[in-house]
Amino acid sequence: MSNKQKLYISLYEKLKNQIIEGQYQANDKFPSKRQLSEHLSLSHTTIEHAYQLLLDEGFIYSKPRSGYYVSDIQALPIVNTNDYQINNDKEENIESRYKYAFNLAEIDAEYFPLHLFRKYAKEVFEDNQLALLEKGDIQGELSLRQQIAHYLFNSRGVSSHPKQIIIGSSTEQLLNMVTELLKDSSFIIEKPSYPPIKQVLDKKNRDYIQATVEKDGINTNQVIHSNNDILYITPSHQFPTGYVMNLKKRTQLIKWAHQKEERYIIEDDYDSEFRYYGKPIPALQSLDKNEKVIYISTFSKSLFPSCRIAYVVLPNKLLQKYYDMSHKESNTVPVHIQHIIANFMASGSFERHLNKMRRIYREKLDYILKRLEPYKDQLLIEGALTGMHFTIKVKNGLTLEECIENAEQLNLKLKVYNYDSIIQTHPKFILGFGGIPNEELETHTDALIKALTL
Repeated sequence: MSNKQKLYISLYEKLKNQIIEGQYQANDKFPSKRQLSEHLSLSHTTIEHAYQLLLDEGFIYSKPRSGYYVSDIQALPIVNTNDYQINNDKEENIESRYKYAFNLAEIDAEYFPLHLFRKYAKEVFEDNQLALLEKGDIQGELSLRQQIAHYLFNSRGVSSHPKQIIIGSSTEQLLNMVTELLKDSSFIIEKPSYPPIKQVLDKKNRDYIQATVEKDGINTNQVIHSNNDILYITPSHQFPTGYVMNLKKRTQLIKWAHQKEERYIIEDDYDSEFRYYGKPIPALQSLDKNEKVIYISTFSKSLFPSCRIAYVVLPNKLLQKYYDMSHKESNTVPVHIQHIIANFMASGSFERHLNKMRRIYREKLDYILKRLEPYKDQLLIEGALTGMHFTIKVKNGLTLEECIENAEQLNLKLKVYNYDSIIQTHPKFILGFGGIPNEELETHTDALIKALTL
């Protein structure tokens, strides 16, 4: 983490704590960015980033041509650092004040086949399977790894043997393990980047550089001319931009990885199941004939977030290093959940569920895009070819503060696009649509249009 990043995050934490501890009251006027910049001798950019985080999390709100004000956060428990008594009263979550929200990482749970899942759960527990009570295989249950290998080959062209697959409870957990396998290496990640990889590398104080993401994928020249050897990318639906890497760049990166033995590409294919327009693009790993791609994905969107199952496919050379590790974490995914999902996949129910959800999410996306089409001179939409989020840039002259104020008045929660250090010349937001119920899609889109258009 750079010194500039540390400064604005430190400032954000201090201001947030002052609000939580009651040093400001609801609707108190907050210091202007200029005042705080002069008072603390910090750059305007540092103040801007800190305030943006406070805005994103609802601690402050803005009034056009008036400034910033402290939100009513009575829902937050107040912790007095001089008193060990903690207020544990159950309060209304701050999120509940929003009537409309385009949240990321949410699914439409209404269409999940619970009756089938109950059936497979019953089958798993019907037999006298005492093994379900044990810790299980450290790599994950063989039956699930077999089903994942079949699924990846048939759907993404990924070649793997069940022995190469390791199951974990999250992408972040698996990235922790992979970075340990590559502990003597330096990394290249995307700019902007998927948060888990930055969090893992920052926490471990690992060396990395960032290569710019362009509309057709990462800037390959920056990768090729770098001295770092491990590249982490999300090529099928880059997070957060939503851009899809073209085939030319994919082959360039494969050739780059083949040039040195110590080079590897970590391909995070986190929501590749949902491509709505054009032909499916094969996984990067499917183009690799020399085992230089480490493939990671998750069931959090294709099934449901609380199943807490992610998986990684290790090249055979790294698999041996994994076996040789002196300390390996125990598998944290419950054994019975692994067996239930293995049965769900083996029966064909998983593939049928994916096909249905692909259609449902495409219909949601089509509806939103059709409603936004008349405003194409005011709104620029990107990253909507695949996945469960897209970005929207407001280019009609409305400021970020005006957009947020409009959204607040409409009880609409918007996630500001703030994944890099670049100050946006136009307000930009990142919108998820998977969790919006069909019957609420019209009112959500109405609120979005009212908030962002003139």
